[in-house]
Amino acid sequence: MALPLRLRLPRDPLLTVLASAALVETAWTIYIGWRLPRHYVADHWDLAWVGLDVAQIVMLLLAAWAAWRGRALLILFASAAGTLLLVDAWFDVTTARHGFVQSLIFALVIEIPSAIALFWITWRTIKQLADSLFVDPAVKGVPIRKLRFARRSEQASKGIDP
Repeated sequence: MALPLRLRLPRDPLLTVLASAALVETAWTIYIGWRLPRHYVADHWDLAWVGLDVAQIVMLLLAAWAAWRGRALLILFASAAGTLLLVDAWFDVTTARHGFVQSLIFALVIEIPSAIALFWITWRTIKQLADSLFVDPAVKGVPIRKLRFARRSEQASKGIDP
């Protein structure tokens, strides 16, 4: 069964844009790596770090809310929180001046495993959403922002294995 025209993804233009963006970003990264000074004193350093931590907190709270409400938005919030944790780990380790070992241990023990757990939650949520979209006819036509996941008790009563 063919998807309605409005649901089809324009694959070729999308691939062209994404591949072009990757090439431009590669060129920019090489240029910036060559031109940036080895040492640099940054203004608003504290604001940058606190802002990153606040973004992590917001994404984790939104992921918790989406999980509590059983919303498909959990996919977005958990993957964003995981990505922010990896970014935080990267910058903690690469910008550590005196506490390199402490930053590395924190990244390896807390931040990276937490990010992996969030990506696993994202994967499981996508799998559950795909299963419900392709199996449950009652879900067809419902906008993704309104989709909710069945509670475990509801799934058990229908004989669905989570």
